[in-house]
This record gives sequence, structure tokens and C-alpha cells, in this order.
Amino acid sequence: MTVKLVQFAQPHHDVVDPQFEAAFPGVRFVKAADAEACAAEAADAEAVIVTSQFMDGAIARALRDGARAGTLKWIQFATTGFDAAARHGLPENVILTNVRGIRSGILAGHAIALMLGVMRGFHIFAPHRARHEWARGVLQNDLTSPGGGAAVICGMGGVGRDIARKAKLFDMKVIGVSRRGRAGGDFDRVVRREDIHAVLGQADVLFLAQGYGADVHHFIGAKELALMKKDAILVNIGRGALTDEAALAEALDAGRIKGAGIDVYEQEPLGADSPFWDLPNVLMTPHIAGQGGSDQKARLRALFFENVSRYLAGRTLLNRVTAEGDAILDEETGAD
Repeated sequence: MTVKLVQFAQPHHDVVDPQFEAAFPGVRFVKAADAEACAAEAADAEAVIVTSQFMDGAIARALRDGARAGTLKWIQFATTGFDAAARHGLPENVILTNVRGIRSGILAGHAIALMLGVMRGFHIFAPHRARHEWARGVLQNDLTSPGGGAAVICGMGGVGRDIARKAKLFDMKVIGVSRRGRAGGDFDRVVRREDIHAVLGQADVLFLAQGYGADVHHFIGAKELALMKKDAILVNIGRGALTDEAALAEALDAGRIKGAGIDVYEQEPLGADSPFWDLPNVLMTPHIAGQGGSDQKARLRALFFENVSRYLAGRTLLNRVTAEGDAILDEETGAD
């Protein structure tokens, strides 16, 4: 019996080439060019590889119909988070897997780059460069460095742990904030989410690297920003809705915190009327923190290849998650 697998993903997620297909003669691979084609093909698919942001209502309905009919068995997300897809309603009683761990080092490196960019004034120099102005005197009195500072990292998954490891290389004290508050890794101290107010005042850099859910909507708002140092920096590579963006923009505009490095936004693409575009103390990137070129693609390929192999053999898939995005323990390896 042939397994139909539909893929609807961004080009940098597309790892199903002829060699990949040839390894699985029992699988009929179908690549959907657009959302309409994906919805049509997903109606009788047994497995789907999809980029979360590509999911729309029509695709979600097709997946739910397929699950109810007993056809759809597995959805492999080409992303770690899939809250964008979940908003349209995920099917019940299907296996969900994501790509956690694939981009941890890349995301952590981008977070550190945003921190250093703000500390070293890269965003401040950019307009001077455009005007061919040397501006050394403008910058030199406003620069800071991470050595001896404290990093508070919200989220202690693979990304948060990698940020902690990299921050240690810059001689930073590292405080972790997580749902369970379990110690481990390169963290000097760990607190539970509900105790974050106790450590915000210590943060020279606040990293947001956690997943998103209703329980952490606007996790950092006006109250939390008011507890931070005047020379603190906020870096968000998690999800835009982890911050109350209006409160963050106000705090940045008033100089209540030093600056921010932001890769993710509550509404994407970011609207032209967002104050972040014009705030001089904000270093921005357009949700690209997880992109890492050929190394990332090789890791994605290896994961997808392994999971297709496991699926056909009836084995437990890697990176299983609940509909809420929580990792499920791998019964074979004991890892999540």
C-alpha cells in the first residue's frame, strides 16, 4: 500500500529531492505549490509536511476532515512553534512532530548578535553611515559590553540553553526562567515563570526564547519593563506576542530601558505604522533568526528522513509534540 505524503513548505524547508524520494519507493511524494493545492491534496493524504505560517483555514479543514476519515495519520511541521497553524484548529488523533533542536544554535547565535548589536551601537551607526558621517564621537560614549553582566533567559529549551552557553563565553551570569524552574545546564540560577519579577531587576539583558501560548501572552508588559534597569536590553527571538508591544515601544521611546533587539512581532509582516521602525534604540530583523543556510537544511533533511523511515517501520517518531506544543518523551531513547 502506497503512503501519500504532501509537502507544502518554504524553499529552505524543502529537502525532498529525487534522492530522498528514491529511498522510499512506498511513498508517493506530492509537493503543493500553493495553499489551494495543499488543501486539495491533503484531503486524502496520510502524512503532511507543512510550514506553520502557510496553514490557512482551508488546509486546516482538509486536515481535520482527513483525520476524521481515518486517512491522515501524521503532520510534520517544518518549524518548532506551530501556533500560527493551531489558530486554525489542529486535527485530533494524529501524530504531530516539529523540528525542535534543529535551529537551536542558529537562533541562539542570532539572539547574541542582536544583544551585541545593541550594546555596540550597530543600529546607531547605520544612519550615519548612510550619510557618510564618521560619527565616532556620537557612538563612543554610548557603548556597553556583556562582560560581568547578567542575562535573564526566559525559556530553557534547546534555544535557551544554547543562549546560556554562549552568554557564559562572554563572562555573563545567567539566570533561567522556565515553567518548571528546574536547574541544569549553564544556568547559575533558575526561577519559575511566576517568580520572574524577582530577577528582572538583575537583568542587563532579558532574552525571550520561550514558546508561545495563552498563558504567556504579553508575558513582558509595562509592569515587567518598569522593574528593569534603565540600561537593560530586551532581546526577543521567541514570539512577538510574548511582549506587550505598545508598552515596550513606550518604554524604549521614554528611555526607560536602553534598547531592544527584535526578530519577531505580534503582527507579521510588521505594519508600516509600527513605532519600532523609527525608534533609534531598536535593532530589528524580519523574523529570520532561525535561518542558517546549508547546515540547517542538512539537519532538516536528516530529521525528515529519519521520521519517514520510522513512520514506515511503525516506530516512534522523533520530536513528537502535543497540540499545545509540549514535547512528548521518546519511548525509545528516553529523550524529549
